[in-house]
Amino acid sequence: MTIVICDSSILILISKLEMLDLLIEAFGSVMIPQAVYIESVEKGKKFKKMDAFLIDKKINDGKIIVENIKNLTEKEKLMKDFNIHEGESEAIILYLERKAELLGTDDYRTLKVCKILDIKYFTTPLFIIRSYSKKKLSKNISLLKFKKLQEFGWYKEEPILEFKNRIENMEV
Repeated sequence: MTIVICDSSILILISKLEMLDLLIEAFGSVMIPQAVYIESVEKGKKFKKMDAFLIDKKINDGKIIVENIKNLTEKEKLMKDFNIHEGESEAIILYLERKAELLGTDDYRTLKVCKILDIKYFTTPLFIIRSYSKKKLSKNISLLKFKKLQEFGWYKEEPILEFKNRIENMEV
């Protein structure tokens, strides 16, 4: 089984795009650190965010596993050195502690850390492309997911257009 760790940014976006089941199906299960649970579920439920309730249901179903990290010193160091939030820092630590295969994130600073530490990662746009290439999404649905992603305002227009072009030009 592939060990996949996700941070809050990707969990929330994937949930908003109604692709959480697809994410779990693709990898068997997903792990998140405690800080990501607090950010994406506890705080989200306080604001009545639908994605928080969807994520919580998958946790209760045993499809998303919440784990505590061991190396708290390294967590603080990552946060300070790279100016990342607690959830992203814990996700990186959990990735390293569990010797995971992939880290899911859409956080710009975390992506930089992944490149520096040679961490294999994926983003929501890359997951949409993967889902299309594995015939889990049609071309039209994939393009619609990119349109919705653009509406959320998380990604700039230029990269979204590049990803849409990849889908348009991809033969599956």
